[in-house]
Amino acid sequence: MRSIRFAAALAAMLIAALLLGGCKDSTPSGPVAGMGNTTVTKYVAIGNSLTAGYQSGGLFQSGQIYSYPNLIAGQLNLAGASVGSFEMPLYSDPGTPDPKTGKASRYEILSMTGPVIGPAGAPPGAPINLTLARPYDNLGIPGAVIYDFLDTTSFLAKAGPPRNNPLFSLVLRNAVMGKNILEQARALHPDLVTFWLGNNDVLGYATSGGVSPSAPTSSAVFGALYAQALGALRAALPNAKIVVANIPNVTCIPYFTTVGPRVAASLPAGYYLRYQKHGNTSLAFDSTRFTEATPPFITLPGQTYALLIGHPSGKWYRDNGVALPAGIDTTKPFGLHPQNPWPDALMLDADEQAVAAGAVSAFNGIIASQASVNGAAVVDINLFFTGIKANGLLVSGQEFTADYVSGGLFSLDGVHPSSRGQAVVANEFLRVINGKFGTSIPMVDVGTVPGIPSPLAKGAAGLQVDPSLYQTMQDLFGSSR
Repeated sequence: MRSIRFAAALAAMLIAALLLGGCKDSTPSGPVAGMGNTTVTKYVAIGNSLTAGYQSGGLFQSGQIYSYPNLIAGQLNLAGASVGSFEMPLYSDPGTPDPKTGKASRYEILSMTGPVIGPAGAPPGAPINLTLARPYDNLGIPGAVIYDFLDTTSFLAKAGPPRNNPLFSLVLRNAVMGKNILEQARALHPDLVTFWLGNNDVLGYATSGGVSPSAPTSSAVFGALYAQALGALRAALPNAKIVVANIPNVTCIPYFTTVGPRVAASLPAGYYLRYQKHGNTSLAFDSTRFTEATPPFITLPGQTYALLIGHPSGKWYRDNGVALPAGIDTTKPFGLHPQNPWPDALMLDADEQAVAAGAVSAFNGIIASQASVNGAAVVDINLFFTGIKANGLLVSGQEFTADYVSGGLFSLDGVHPSSRGQAVVANEFLRVINGKFGTSIPMVDVGTVPGIPSPLAKGAAGLQVDPSLYQTMQDLFGSSR
């Protein structure tokens, strides 16, 4: 496995994160469970990988069953809603294959010493619910952007460049059940719908370091598509209760916040990290010691190459099949010389962070406006995750933070919630549903949901993560626009 070993300080960071005191106690509580005067007999979830229950780089049954929609469905039944069996496009463990290796893409803890994290090289699982004679209740499609909601070709696999994603056909299967997500949702006649799309319209830009795509979906295009999507949903289901969620700031997730501090601590005295700013693929003179008011973020896959800083190396170019651009000289010390700088694709610089934040702000304004027009409730996930990033979250005596691995909220890919993170998200939806519709649906008991093994926080050595994570993320989130 190609990997690096961070300083032992990371282990101390992991342990410290577990000991932090939280700012908010979200212990499930409230009145006697019940639906009040609200009737719910069918619940449908629309979204992307967050809705699908995708975590740790893959879609797999033991994670999907803890997707926030499945947890919501269970709590609805507890409250007397009688939504019945919540059907999903389940994929047997260890889950979906990596399109390049054919092996299961799921990230696992390969060793508690380190820890060492990466795909286990196991054969993939297989779909186990394809014979369902109706659309799935969970219509979350990993990789979906807002455009895909009404796209009548989405039941086909989104294959080939710039995106290689057969999960569209896994979820939608064929046009007989509906030519797009809207038609399949409408066929189920739901009276409760959760709608969480738009994340990938900025996430693809961010996870690629602003390279592929080179910009988020424009706010004008997003606004037109979101208005069309939510308006079409309301027209198709005029009496349904619709709950939408907005988009969290992508820079709050550990995919962006884990590696930079480790690199900053390892820089030799008097040296700066030389890096390529957005759009630059060659000679670079921009530099950082990560002390600016807005320091650049290094993406999680960048940890693979951090140990090479200061050494003559062209490993990143070789690993990713990138021809050496004019002006690059890999005999120079990597990351410390303007002729061999840190690659743009592994960094979100201050300007790129501003672009991503601007897109999130604009998108969330559009979501709030369209929710009001269409009578939908809004879950402010952006505010929620921002609060966790700043202060942590205490749930039933367990502290959650936005830290990688030890924070407990995010899975091993640093982007998607863990199973317990999904439970936390489910409870935010349930709070809004209860407040909007006068129900008393009980909260999910987060403590009963599996978490990342606690000994992981006590590894004696530095973190090791397989570098294929970069390509896995790009395969999933790369733009189809």
